[in-house]
Amino acid sequence: SNDLTASLLRQSATADPMDRQSMTALAPVGTGLTTQEAARRLDFFGPNCLEEKKTNALLKFLGYFWGPMPIMIWLASLIELINESVPDLCVLLLLQLINGLVGYVEEKNAGNAIDALKASLTPKCTVKRDGRWQGLDAKNLVPGDVINLKLGDIIPADCRLAEGQPVSVDQAALTGESLPVTLYPGDSGKMGATVKRGEIEAHVTAT
Repeated sequence: SNDLTASLLRQSATADPMDRQSMTALAPVGTGLTTQEAARRLDFFGPNCLEEKKTNALLKFLGYFWGPMPIMIWLASLIELINESVPDLCVLLLLQLINGLVGYVEEKNAGNAIDALKASLTPKCTVKRDGRWQGLDAKNLVPGDVINLKLGDIIPADCRLAEGQPVSVDQAALTGESLPVTLYPGDSGKMGATVKRGEIEAHVTAT
């Protein structure tokens, strides 16, 4: 996955400027992007989400045999080995193995539960594709998409507001501003901000 990300970054950096310009061209507000064009841009820019770093399962498992408590067991095992006390040595090694297995399985189960929760809370958005509005996972947005923002929505990607009435947006988590700010047509909306009042369409400018 890291190689894929690096490849996309190199592709984006070395792409023909004219090709990149066509990839970021704004879709008509009335129709939005076509499914084919959106797929082409998604392949070019990648998903609208942060890549999660994956940990090697074997290294994580071995990590449970290193730490304050495992080291104490290793030292005790070494002493029993020097004393040639085979039964005690076997008990200590078995205890070490059981502790490692239990810790690994418990963390794996907790990680699976967190992944399932993340999947159920995947950010959604309303986007216009092929001339009609549809619900979509925010990770599938691409530059140029036309999205609808309304009360309670979390802005799914950096965007520029289209024509319409101004909206009130809470950007406290991003900028530290204590009060919502009013955004007008042409202003930029930041990914992660929350719409507090109004409704407007916007063009995605970056993912």
